[in-house]
Amino acid sequence: MIQFKVTKRINVPRDTLWSIISMIEEYPKYWHGHREVKIVGNSGGKLLVNVKFAFKGPLNHGMAYVELGDYTVIFNFLKGPFKGTHIIKVMNGELTSEWNIKLHPLLMPMGRWIIRHFKQGSEHALERVIKDAELIKEAH
Repeated sequence: MIQFKVTKRINVPRDTLWSIISMIEEYPKYWHGHREVKIVGNSGGKLLVNVKFAFKGPLNHGMAYVELGDYTVIFNFLKGPFKGTHIIKVMNGELTSEWNIKLHPLLMPMGRWIIRHFKQGSEHALERVIKDAELIKEAH
């Protein structure tokens, strides 16, 4: 099981950050490990999305349910290279990315590298979200 949380301090309005992180199909702009995120359905308030990941190989596609809550986006990955959750939250003064996933057995030998890679990718993604939010804030 891979579990970690990345937190970045913010000084932009929550609504500005929410306007960015709630746009699910825009995730590849921020999380570069996602090549494409496409909404393919909606069931019971949850979005069904197909995700194409940036790496090559037979495990580069996944499927997830996405819930949009109170300044929270929850990806629940159902199949693909991993299963589990990725939760992005906007709180007062913080933006967080929290992962709780289990790797596909074929990827287990690379587990340590994947943890470092995902954590670094999440740090960079949050930085990109915050940078765009600051640009929006400055424009208003």
